[in-house]
Amino acid sequence: MMNIRDFIFINKAKNVNKIRILDILGFESNSFISQTPETIKTFVDEETTESDETTEDIQDKADLKQDTSNNIFDKSNLLENQSTEIFQPIKVTSKIKKIWTDIETRRTWVVPSVLIFSTLILITSVTTIFINSRNTSREVEILYKTLTIDSNNLINELPNIINISTDNFYSKYDVSNSSANLQIIESTIMEYDRNLSNREGFTNNDELSLNLNNIFILIDDLDDLISYRILRSEILIYNDTLIINDKLDIDALSNQLSEISAKSKRNYENLPKIYEFENHYLLLEETLISAEDLHGRLIAALRNNEYELANTLIVAINMNKEIETSSFDRSLLDFKVNKTNVYNDIKKLP
Repeated sequence: MMNIRDFIFINKAKNVNKIRILDILGFESNSFISQTPETIKTFVDEETTESDETTEDIQDKADLKQDTSNNIFDKSNLLENQSTEIFQPIKVTSKIKKIWTDIETRRTWVVPSVLIFSTLILITSVTTIFINSRNTSREVEILYKTLTIDSNNLINELPNIINISTDNFYSKYDVSNSSANLQIIESTIMEYDRNLSNREGFTNNDELSLNLNNIFILIDDLDDLISYRILRSEILIYNDTLIINDKLDIDALSNQLSEISAKSKRNYENLPKIYEFENHYLLLEETLISAEDLHGRLIAALRNNEYELANTLIVAINMNKEIETSSFDRSLLDFKVNKTNVYNDIKKLP
């Protein structure tokens, strides 16, 4: 029950706190409070009726109302303080204004700073690209320089290969080793030739192209000569086959001579064509035909116990081989002279 003093107290309170006070007292927050004379009279009558109570009850009620009033104001102040701490529009507005003011004041250096930073990034990027490009160009230049040096050094070994391939003193194994070195020289020169298109000033150099062409021709001729020598080294090779004695097995000798003829023909067919060896090539063909005929006549003489005739045929077989060998040596000499001249015309690679 609310008396006239509570009612007057509520109406005197600020409008902001009325709803809170009503909520605390247990009333609906949307209650309408009016100070009409009728309402005041009703509260006065109620107060008169309550005045009939004992003094002690009045005093207790007064104390209770005082405590309630104090609690109302304490709670009202607490809620107001909490609401103010939670939402402070003045402080938020000040912060936003400060931020905006700072941006405005920093416009004088923000734009130049961005421009300077962008310029530094651009300069750094361009410098990095330039340095990488220069390093790449330098590496390529060093590669070309190294390749040129290696090519010239290997070309200087060609005279040694010419000497080995044209000298009968060296065996076919020495010649085979020269062939391996020749392959290294050829692959290096080919690599040099392939990279000319990437080098400035070397793409349409007729003199350099002619020089490289002469080098490749010389290498190809030497390679053909080495193959020629290896194949020829197994043509009409008798060793101790033609030794005749009392223990001679004619059938075994016949088989050995047949194998020699067959192997010689196979190697002859695989001989490469070389200009300096044209005469030898033709002579070798006649030599093989003569050797096959002499082989047959030798076996026949041995079967007929015509040993004197057999010895004469053996001499003829050896002479047939010697004639072929002499022709081969002359061809080697011609080849050496010609290829040495070709080498002397070769110029150092730039």
